[in-house]
Amino acid sequence: MPLNAQSSGHPAPATQETIKDTLISIMIAFTMAFVFRGFVVEAFVIPTGSMAPTLMGAHQQIRSAETGQEWPLGAWEDRPPRSTNYTDPQPAFVSQDPISGTASPNLARRTYAGDRILVLKYLYVLQEPKRFDVIVFKNPENPADNYIKRLIGLAGEQIALVDGDVFARTDPAGRSTESTAAADRAKLWEQPGWKVQRKDAITQRSVWQLVYDSGLAPLEGAATAPWRPSEPAGWKMEPREYRYEGTGAATLVFDQNVRRSSLQLSRPPVLKWEINDYYPYDERYYVDPYRSPCFPVADVRVRCGIAPKQDGQSVRLELAARGHEYRASIGGGKAEIAVRDPVGAAGVLGEWKIVKTEAGPAMPAGKVSDVEFWHVDQSVQIWLNGKLLAKYEYDWSPGERIGFATGKSLTELMEPQAINAQGTNVLANPALYDAGRCKSLRLMFDGGGFTLYRVGVDRDLHYQPATKSENGNAALATSPYAPLVLSPDQYFACGDNSPASLDGRLWKSVDPWIEQQFPSPEGPYARAGVIHRDLLLGKAFFVYWPSIKKEANPVGLVPDFGRMRFIW
Repeated sequence: MPLNAQSSGHPAPATQETIKDTLISIMIAFTMAFVFRGFVVEAFVIPTGSMAPTLMGAHQQIRSAETGQEWPLGAWEDRPPRSTNYTDPQPAFVSQDPISGTASPNLARRTYAGDRILVLKYLYVLQEPKRFDVIVFKNPENPADNYIKRLIGLAGEQIALVDGDVFARTDPAGRSTESTAAADRAKLWEQPGWKVQRKDAITQRSVWQLVYDSGLAPLEGAATAPWRPSEPAGWKMEPREYRYEGTGAATLVFDQNVRRSSLQLSRPPVLKWEINDYYPYDERYYVDPYRSPCFPVADVRVRCGIAPKQDGQSVRLELAARGHEYRASIGGGKAEIAVRDPVGAAGVLGEWKIVKTEAGPAMPAGKVSDVEFWHVDQSVQIWLNGKLLAKYEYDWSPGERIGFATGKSLTELMEPQAINAQGTNVLANPALYDAGRCKSLRLMFDGGGFTLYRVGVDRDLHYQPATKSENGNAALATSPYAPLVLSPDQYFACGDNSPASLDGRLWKSVDPWIEQQFPSPEGPYARAGVIHRDLLLGKAFFVYWPSIKKEANPVGLVPDFGRMRFIW
């Protein structure tokens, strides 16, 4: 007999739910909700643009009628609107389309709210924090504020931010920073044990910053693309489609001297297709003459969709940067990476040296294959249709990296700093890194005709060196004169939007309560800029309610489902 049947043939009497039972149920539900919020997952709102465009604070969304591209622009001074009435527009501003270079009027545009995120709380009670996690923590300068940054320095490490990348080591022999001699301070970054810290593929894909994409080129107008054929014969260069109808070899060059447009705006700093750490999000900040100009970036991804007309097509990238040349190629059933190193004091490049060869699939005729070449975090990588085919890693110390990026030894650069140890950070001058910029970037093809789609260049995050404005000292971890050594309970974090992020590099002080709760034998200077383990609230993992437009959606009932995403 079924369990829900009654032998007497009569229905079971209904149970009377009392008001007391209802109240108990509600109390239990609220208690479970509060426990879940307090100890498992909590929601936060991103207020500012220090993590943009990975995570958005208050901003405006601009859309180009010529390209169809949308890009965010930070709210004026990254603050909420002056009035609580969100129908009040931000001040008038003319922004520059990052692809076409044309003016995009910003009159009467409203502010979007920041992204709303979910944070997995107390995760770090169960496991150690991982480098490049996006963390939420109590601000050591003001513990009433919650901050969100990317974790780049782990407990017990010595950290150096060099030419945009993160270097770390745990060698105890390098923990002494007492000497003020220039040669000794330079040697701090030349001691053994330093390793560049590489991001995993998922994180790296989430932080690529767009430089150019032919798939966004305006179909009409005077905008000029940076990709140029070295020989025009056989090429048909349409705005969003590049076709080669010849039979021999062909080359496309990314010309960084090409002007983006004839636009002569005084505010935006970018007039050429130079590969640097410019953020369209920060365009308003570049109005301020006291903010640092753009730094050249040589950590890039070059990508395209290629449809060969016949089998046997091969494609390769050649990139010259930091005194070296790198070549990555796909074709002939293999993926191959080669390097040309400088030889002798003059730095003349030697012969190509093959450093990695792996078997690789052919690119079939008539089908589009997605090719990616990465030069990032001191590695060269080849990807085909989302699969890693070959990877070559090289290891330079921070001192070697500075030498190749600037053309001068670290000891030589530190000499003026030794004379005035409290002076401006000599490494914070973008012009110093001319030797480290991408001197050339070209795609080369063999095997007949083909069509290219979505030919693009992206650049990596670039952690800027800086100088603290209040005392003129070098920003933490950005110079041998501002060394960062983390204790077993300390961590270091920076924002993805490095030019406009108030993070561990630039924090000035420590709240007295924090100083009392977490004393450090190194003294106040060692604590300013670091995060004690007990201040970590958790790891941000999901954008559950992307930024919304206040005047279009005043009650915020409909999220932008297309921008919901996991955080890496």
